[in-house]
Amino acid sequence: MSNALSLRFLIALIIMMSHFTVHADPTISEHIDIHQFSNLMSEKSDNTKIIDVRTLGEFQTGHLSDAILIDFYAKNFVERVKKLDKDATYLLYCRTGNRSGQTLKLMRNLGFKAAYNMKGGMNKWAAAKYPVLKP
Repeated sequence: MSNALSLRFLIALIIMMSHFTVHADPTISEHIDIHQFSNLMSEKSDNTKIIDVRTLGEFQTGHLSDAILIDFYAKNFVERVKKLDKDATYLLYCRTGNRSGQTLKLMRNLGFKAAYNMKGGMNKWAAAKYPVLKP
């Protein structure tokens, strides 16, 4: 009798877990290469935001089209990130991918639904001759 009860309990538990898994909102938090980043930029919708986490000086030397500057080193950096729409999709970059990688981790911890970090950052982007807006 106890084996049958254990089996029923196990089956009920599996059914309950599959129900929660199917309905859970997946979180996308990935490091992607410059080519994947470029593809996502070309497919971007109104709900996709490109975030540059470099300093203002770095941003002014050249940035990606439609990029929003949120300086990683600014005192209000975390507060600014917290104010972003958690349901939007974010394409993050910096000079090498380090600061944007840390931002990706922050966004994941804050519950953002979709964020992508450009591995290699602007250094690799520019080396591959992808377009950069310069003042």
